Amino acid sequence: MIVQNPLVAAFAAQVGKRYSPARADTFWTCEPLFRLLLDPQVAEAVINERLQALVDDPAAVGSSRGPTLQLAQGAAWTLSLRLLTQARRYLHSTVRDTLVAPIGSLPLRLDRYQLPDGFRDAEFDPAQRLSRAGSLSVAPGELLRMPVAGLVFDYRIEAPLLILMLESAPQALLEWRFSRDSLHAWQCTDADPDTTDLKAAAWLAGRLAHHTSLKPLQALAAHPNPGVRGAALQNIGRLSRSQARKLLNAALDDPHPQVRLSARQALDRDDPAPSRQRDR
Repeated sequence: MIVQNPLVAAFAAQVGKRYSPARADTFWTCEPLFRLLLDPQVAEAVINERLQALVDDPAAVGSSRGPTLQLAQGAAWTLSLRLLTQARRYLHSTVRDTLVAPIGSLPLRLDRYQLPDGFRDAEFDPAQRLSRAGSLSVAPGELLRMPVAGLVFDYRIEAPLLILMLESAPQALLEWRFSRDSLHAWQCTDADPDTTDLKAAAWLAGRLAHHTSLKPLQALAAHPNPGVRGAALQNIGRLSRSQARKLLNAALDDPHPQVRLSARQALDRDDPAPSRQRDR
């Protein structure tokens, strides 16, 4: 974690003491700390410090990308400044508990949308549809809580606007994208980039088909994320047919329906006359 501004450094130390990913509700105890950073002069100071660091060492980019400047990062949280210049193509579900505040003289304006009753983020369903839930405005010096559950928030970009954001670890498995026109679910991606990397690693291990990848794939087949489990199950057969069949049979009782379906399909491809009913 790289922090240069003393106020940001003190903030980072306190967040590390207050917020525990194992207890998601502790994230909101960081709100008083976040309020201390809302002075526009703080944003000006940290931006100038980062620019000076880049002048001194052009390789000192860190993890900041594009219009986002990362100020501090812990094991399960990120503090960043983001420049909003244009609306997103889709409406994105909230995957991290977030505190957000406008920096400068302009308010932050948002539209809100209600997620459907019984919404389950881990099982993508294109029939799911948002409903409009009104708009709101966050004045300079104020902040907004954006919890994962219940609502989708969409920034209304009327002029370039700088915002300060404190984000928790991912609290959802998938980030959903909804059509602006129909409000129906359009597509989804992994909420945690590490999950995408693990799935890619499982597919690469399957393509390489080297025996040393067997144990890592077996471990991924028991991963908490269903997408990672599914990717491992679909590739382990390239390394060991017997191990694959054992794991696939066990996966027929997986708690996630997509993993059960993938296991059934893989077994049916291997044995067109299955010996047991493989889905419920």
